[in-house]
Amino acid sequence: MDEIRLDKIPIPIINYVYLIKDRQSPYYDIVQFLLKDMEFRLANAQKNGQSEITYTINPRILIEEIELLVQEEKAKEKLTACNICRTIRAACLTLSLEGKLKKGDFYVSTTSGGRPNYHLKINLRTVNAFRLI
Repeated sequence: MDEIRLDKIPIPIINYVYLIKDRQSPYYDIVQFLLKDMEFRLANAQKNGQSEITYTINPRILIEEIELLVQEEKAKEKLTACNICRTIRAACLTLSLEGKLKKGDFYVSTTSGGRPNYHLKINLRTVNAFRLI
């Protein structure tokens, strides 16, 4: 994450890149949780003979799952859907700019209510890219 071109990242997201890089809770915890969940789902898919799956992240559901892992009260207060969305975007945008994620590996869709859902194509390359964060 040291070779990031800051002029390619939107200003609100830059702060989240640094928070992840500095391993600040809960932002780094979010990325680590996603990595472990991706590894688990990829292992299950590989048992069924698949080498790639699409992983969907719903930030509102993710809040409930991560709340149990975060120990500090101050960090729990920062677990909002907006912060989770920005953390996911920061991690994926950083990996894309570093050339570790290809163009179609990450995309955003919206629910009927206008809330975002994030989709990642999970394979060994994407899992290894998230390990390097």
